[in-house]
Amino acid sequence: MKKTLVFLLVLGLFSTMVFAQGGKEAPAADAKGQYVIKMGTPSNPEDNCVKAFFEFEKLVEERTNGRVDVQVFHSAQLGAHRDYIEQMQMGSLQAAEINTAVLSGFDSKFMVFDLPYLSRNVEHLQSVLAGGLQEKLNASLEESTGLKILGWMIRSPRNIYNSRNAITTAADFNGMKIRVMESPIMTRTFELLGAVPVPLSAAERYMALQTGVVHGAENSVGIIVSEKEYEVTDYVSLTAHNITPNIIAFDKNYFDKLPADIQEVLLQAGEEAGAFATRLDSESQQATLDTLKSLGMKVNDIADKSSFTKAVSPIYAQYRDEIGGDIIDAFLK
Repeated sequence: MKKTLVFLLVLGLFSTMVFAQGGKEAPAADAKGQYVIKMGTPSNPEDNCVKAFFEFEKLVEERTNGRVDVQVFHSAQLGAHRDYIEQMQMGSLQAAEINTAVLSGFDSKFMVFDLPYLSRNVEHLQSVLAGGLQEKLNASLEESTGLKILGWMIRSPRNIYNSRNAITTAADFNGMKIRVMESPIMTRTFELLGAVPVPLSAAERYMALQTGVVHGAENSVGIIVSEKEYEVTDYVSLTAHNITPNIIAFDKNYFDKLPADIQEVLLQAGEEAGAFATRLDSESQQATLDTLKSLGMKVNDIADKSSFTKAVSPIYAQYRDEIGGDIIDAFLK
């Protein structure tokens, strides 16, 4: 009896393994014969990255003649960046917008984007990526997380916005509680500036500003408008301390088992959607600042950023070995 029971248990386990392996042969089309791609993003439809996701949806569905059904879940319906990574790794989500600051917790090479004042402007960052860094990071992320990068959405520079005071020198940060992304470098950056960094997900940011958990946050100015955070802050100071891309990430396991022609469509559409988001953010920068002013926010430019760059200068040596000197040097050529 015991031998029979053991045999049945082993047979059941073997059958389960075979079934699981068989299920990995190819993504299953739905009842309509379509491949379904669910995409997650924490931002609202007014955000340029979300607009790029809708552009991706349009391009893919048109170019596959409806064989692919792209479904965009915006406004944090499926959680935040870190949740998306876990969902893609489990196979319950196919694609998502992920900020490189969050990726740095999974692959230290991506920490390079968190180093303050390393990218001189969006064009400089684009040229560094195109010069070979993009391929290196793509390969590294696939190996470390099983995620594939389809596109790079480069936001306009990140700035400080808060409810306490304008920022003109590093001294103005003293004791200010600033929401930062979940990145050790960003945390250390604002410690060096004299602020009190508070790592929170994007989904928690508005409430933290509204309730006084933090005085301010840092982000591209478009986010202040699309997320209506002008309702809970008063000052925008153009520190331009970081330019951090968001990637269009894709579950590599799912991608590899799609038909080759659909793979090609996804790669091309991802590249175009990334460029679409980057262009929108760049072109709308001044109009966005004008909108914030019209909504009553006080916007100040900062001609001399030397107090900021001096304060954060120790951070480059601190993280050089962890990130990789060759990656940092790619920005300094």
